[in-house]
Amino acid sequence: MPPAVDWQRLALDLRSARVSLTDASKAVGAHADYLRQIARGDIQEPKFTQGVALLNLHCEILGTNATGKLKK
Repeated sequence: MPPAVDWQRLALDLRSARVSLTDASKAVGAHADYLRQIARGDIQEPKFTQGVALLNLHCEILGTNATGKLKK
């Protein structure tokens, strides 16, 4: 089984990089509060397509090294 992704860390990393979580949520086709819910831990794991989009966004903004460290 592949390693799990720390989705909460992903959302917090984006916030730390001064990315609007509302804008990032909309960019991956989710409702405006989606990434804030992930950051709070209300949503444990996104749907597959949104998860891939979130990983791509994280990689674009923070780079492959940071994205590679999202493993739980």
